[in-house]
Amino acid sequence: MDTITTITTKGQVTIPHSVRQALGTKIGDKVSFTRVLPEAKEAVIKIIPAHVVEELSGSLSSKVKENDHKKVRVEAGKLLVNKYIHKK
Repeated sequence: MDTITTITTKGQVTIPHSVRQALGTKIGDKVSFTRVLPEAKEAVIKIIPAHVVEELSGSLSSKVKENDHKKVRVEAGKLLVNKYIHKK
């Protein structure tokens, strides 16, 4: 099944209907680019079903308990400083 689509100015592409149908994709599924071969200008695209992502949600623990991503970056930075710089 060879299909061609165009990359937009935002770097986006539309996965053609025939490909989505063949892969059984649904709204909310994620796309993973694996085995990127720059020399050959090729990449393998894998579909990650939304339910898999939802099942993993919250499975990683963190010492930072915050929903604001900017505050999380600051707190994570502080933890890294304490972990790596203050070990003399």
